[in-house]
Amino acid sequence: MTFWGYLSSLGLICVILGALYLTKLALQQQEREQTKKHRVRELHSELVDLDEIVNTLLIYDLDVELINSMLRYMNDKVQIGLKILPDSEELLLELKDIDRLFAKSQALLNEPKAPGIPSSDRQIFIVKRHFVRSMKLIKQLQGEGYFDDMASSDHRSRLIRKALLVEVDAYQLQGDNAYKSGEISSAANFYKHAKELLIGSDLRFPEKTQYIKNLSKKISGLYETLPDDKNTDKDSGG
Repeated sequence: MTFWGYLSSLGLICVILGALYLTKLALQQQEREQTKKHRVRELHSELVDLDEIVNTLLIYDLDVELINSMLRYMNDKVQIGLKILPDSEELLLELKDIDRLFAKSQALLNEPKAPGIPSSDRQIFIVKRHFVRSMKLIKQLQGEGYFDDMASSDHRSRLIRKALLVEVDAYQLQGDNAYKSGEISSAANFYKHAKELLIGSDLRFPEKTQYIKNLSKKISGLYETLPDDKNTDKDSGG
């Protein structure tokens, strides 16, 4: 091989090695970008779950301190994601949603309202599931410094109690609706089920006894006066 042929071969080898190196760099950069996107997708998925929990708490618990603490945690998660991928549309939308939820939470301070009551078995299931997830999250946030031990214990105790009462209230409401419709047997079953839930629970709280008394009164009063009794006029000689 001539000297110039040798140089040409060497040059060709350098070009090939350079191309391989640039390809390697491009692949490494692509892997880094994919890793970033994967991490942001994980964060977004977690934020969607948290959003569901907070929306449930805004209807069925209404504790502003708990809700705001969870929203701070969500905001911190978004900021972590934006450091990884600053132009993520999903995270920027989550940030707006957090602001919206925070505004709804703050509005409760000026206009307190009664907690909602599930209207179906499916809603009862979802609310109770979200309460359980909330209790696990509170424990996690306590470990990360969002709650002290006392606040964590108070929130978890309240949600344990509400997980029971939200079901009791739901069946009591269904009983009320059945009674208004003249479905006495169905109303009795709903009231009895609500009462059995309370009696069968080991939880102790001040209003438990009064709950049971009220349900007992409703059950015993079902057959004393039927709503819109159409036989009254006939029995009086009409």
